[in-house]
Amino acid sequence: MSGIRYVGLFFNPRLPSSVELARRITSYNYGGADVCFVTDEENIHYCDMDFAISIGGDGTFLRTSRSIWGLGVPLYGINAGRLGFLAAGTAESATSDICRILSGDYKIFQHIPLQGEAVRNGEVIGSVCALNDITVSKGFLSRAIDSLVSVGEDSIYRFLSDGIIVSTPTGSTAYAMSAGGPIVHPRVKCILVVPICPHSLFPRPIVLGDGETVNISIECCDYEAILSGDGHQNMTLFAGDAVSVKLDADRGIDVISIDESSYYDILRRKMNWGWNGETR
Repeated sequence: MSGIRYVGLFFNPRLPSSVELARRITSYNYGGADVCFVTDEENIHYCDMDFAISIGGDGTFLRTSRSIWGLGVPLYGINAGRLGFLAAGTAESATSDICRILSGDYKIFQHIPLQGEAVRNGEVIGSVCALNDITVSKGFLSRAIDSLVSVGEDSIYRFLSDGIIVSTPTGSTAYAMSAGGPIVHPRVKCILVVPICPHSLFPRPIVLGDGETVNISIECCDYEAILSGDGHQNMTLFAGDAVSVKLDADRGIDVISIDESSYYDILRRKMNWGWNGETR
């Protein structure tokens, strides 16, 4: 192995366990590999990284993915938070996992993100990107939103609700699941549309093809609505505004995996779907 290996290290400085793990990772001897760990405070272009490491929960993983968006830098997540669907690595095996990655013993799985645009009076006023979900939701003081959801030129439904989640399969175990959406294997190419607390029994979650564009038109809103991507990049919307969302296959996130467990093993373990209190 020759040359310096640049590894981006992203962690939550407000989480003591993340800070301690970052110290342990950077002080470890990687068996002769010349590894330079860099953070976003240091003078290096993200595209020069061999790979990036996220230390924390899924929130840190999502923030890291936005930092390397579209650069083709593989990302490995080490869970120092709570559930950790995206950050699959453990603190206990962190240094040995990094050794495996440095030696090339890993697999890459690409996760396709969402790209959303907000339109007002026929003009694009902003855009958001998200690995998990793009959400249109009522503001802090707002009442329910009257929205029309369509796919391409075809209307699906119009209803009052607290909002609408457009999710990737990766995000199906996040906000979309909490709102009653289905769990979808991340290898399935599709888009999920999940209403948030609809004021009717009839609007149900729907799974769409990967080439579809979801359009959400705000027909009526007493105050304001909020457009967000993965809970960030918030943008204020008003009645008459519209949002279009589609998969962004050109800027996928390459996620490193060294876990031999299947997705179903991980799902069962994380969701605690055991028999007699135990998983098997």
